[in-house]
Amino acid sequence: MKSLWLTVATVLALAAAGCGGSTDSATEMPDRPAPKIEGVTIEGDPLSLAELRGRPVFVNVWSSW
Repeated sequence: MKSLWLTVATVLALAAAGCGGSTDSATEMPDRPAPKIEGVTIEGDPLSLAELRGRPVFVNVWSSW
């Protein structure tokens, strides 16, 4: 039982240490514009990144290879 509490305390301490503030922001704007990206939708319609200007864009690259 003592080792369980030690394990829990260790995990909580490591989690708390990882919650420190970061000066880097994931929402910072880049110093240069996004590159020209064009592709095709699932329906086969052409799509360019320029058409989405001003709207949030989520690009999922997981398992895209």
